[in-house]
Amino acid sequence: MCERSARASRRPDVVRLALIIALFGLPVIMLLTSSLSARGAATLTLRAWRYLFAERRTFLTALASSLGYGFSAMVVAFASSVLPAKALARAHGSRIAVVEAILLAPALLPSITFAIGVHQLFIRAGLVDTWIGVLLVLSFVSYPYMLRALIASYESIDPAYEQCARNLGAGALRTFVRVELPFLLPGAVAGGSVVFLVAFSDYFLVFLIGGGIVPAFTSYLVPFIRSADYSIAGALSLVFLLVPVVLFVLQDRALTVLLRRRGMAV
Repeated sequence: MCERSARASRRPDVVRLALIIALFGLPVIMLLTSSLSARGAATLTLRAWRYLFAERRTFLTALASSLGYGFSAMVVAFASSVLPAKALARAHGSRIAVVEAILLAPALLPSITFAIGVHQLFIRAGLVDTWIGVLLVLSFVSYPYMLRALIASYESIDPAYEQCARNLGAGALRTFVRVELPFLLPGAVAGGSVVFLVAFSDYFLVFLIGGGIVPAFTSYLVPFIRSADYSIAGALSLVFLLVPVVLFVLQDRALTVLLRRRGMAV
């Protein structure tokens, strides 16, 4: 009886797992099939992959640029969100919710609603068609995800830890690095993952502020999609999918090892 009930309880889990695998696996199979198909024919070919290898310098430059402003946006978002997150987590009152809502607004509003205004502002500041301009606009639209994650992390930290460190003579910077940062790491990694995905996958803002001059992986990919060359578009999409997955696996592994060394993970 117990074994039958256990098997019956596991069946819904197996079904859900199969559905999840199918949901994410079938598109990958379709992309792989597209990357190996000849344009307008049903035969298999490596034309798309040969093209990427032949154009590897341009392709890798665009990929490196997107990775660069993706990781940089994570750093900028973290640096700009730490102090507001701590203040919002420690404060109380009805006005705090209003302040938090204002700070989170860039993630709630469509980017196109302020993109034109930002474009005009960046023209006057000389930031259009520059890598720094792209980084700033992507950091602005993605930092709320980091902010929300850090607020949740600070809410889980007992203020007594900070007080004890101060009583033992630690300064503000040392208290942050030795006491607060280990507790913030899981939330920072979670928020940083979303920030990276937003920055790495954005096309409109990168094209608008970068003006087509700043290399970007999405700017390299979209023309192939519009030209209906689905074999090269499929190959690029596989790379586009694989890069974040590999990075997130490495990131999760590194975080687990770090937390275990500090005795904060099983």
